Amino acid sequence: MASYILKRVLQAIPLLLIISFIVFSLIHLAPYDVIDSITTPNMSNDQVALLREKYGLNDTFIVQYVKWLSQMLHGDFGYSLINQHSITSELAIRLPNTIRLVLPAYITALFLAITLGLTASANKGKFLDRAVDAIASIGIAVPTFWFAMILIYQFGYRLNLFPIIGMHTIGKENEVSDFIAHFTLPYITLTVAFFPELTRYIRASANEQITEDYVTVQSAFQATRWEIFSRHISRNILIPIVTQIGLALPMLVTGAIITESIFSWPGVGPYLLAATKSLDYPVIMTLLLLSATLVILGNLLSDVLYAIVDPRIRRGGKTS
Repeated sequence: MASYILKRVLQAIPLLLIISFIVFSLIHLAPYDVIDSITTPNMSNDQVALLREKYGLNDTFIVQYVKWLSQMLHGDFGYSLINQHSITSELAIRLPNTIRLVLPAYITALFLAITLGLTASANKGKFLDRAVDAIASIGIAVPTFWFAMILIYQFGYRLNLFPIIGMHTIGKENEVSDFIAHFTLPYITLTVAFFPELTRYIRASANEQITEDYVTVQSAFQATRWEIFSRHISRNILIPIVTQIGLALPMLVTGAIITESIFSWPGVGPYLLAATKSLDYPVIMTLLLLSATLVILGNLLSDVLYAIVDPRIRRGGKTS
């Protein structure tokens, strides 16, 4: 297993270099840069030229890329060109805030999806199956921002049960109850955003398993539907679930951009949106590269979990 993981990590290194080059190239090809967003009509051409020289924007594309990549390899993400704050320090504060919100919501959505997906599959064609499918269809169709605004209006404005902005009330940063109050609405929003697609995915995977020969054999031995689903089908859908867990890793960074922005949650989402608006390319490139890295790590995690769930993968598909 260790050699397998090492092999996959070594394969990921050139892929990350290619992704970093593509990300840097796309930002470099943009028609505007950060200087265009911070200059004012009162600035002379000489002042603008000094700013471009200060930020190294007069260097050639290759020189800029090599400097940026060298900083990244040394763990230095640089500074925001707008406020001069360290990107590393900002991420150290914002990334845990995003994880606190996204991780519980995704875990809740996954458990809901497993329960509803298996229930629907066990009652294929019946009322419960159609009800679960209808709930998932509605959940997929409803825009996240619209659902968030409904929650804000009903529970934050009309009933005044929950705060609707931020992660803490000023002066109550260490109170757990205050955090939970701020956490509730964005948590519900993300859970509802995540679980419909997961439910359909698990339901479809379980429906595929129903047609397998082992289910027919178990039915012939008079196993109950509950026994078939709890002992056999639930185990055989682990690989599809593992796929979703691996793919979910990048969500810890970029999975809540809309929700965080609506509720002013101090996470990565608003930080990325603000950087995009102001053309703060060091922040944009750092977050894009971080997201791409998590995609690769997510695929690696999926492969490792595959090997744990199904030993045949470790043996290259050979059976003992």
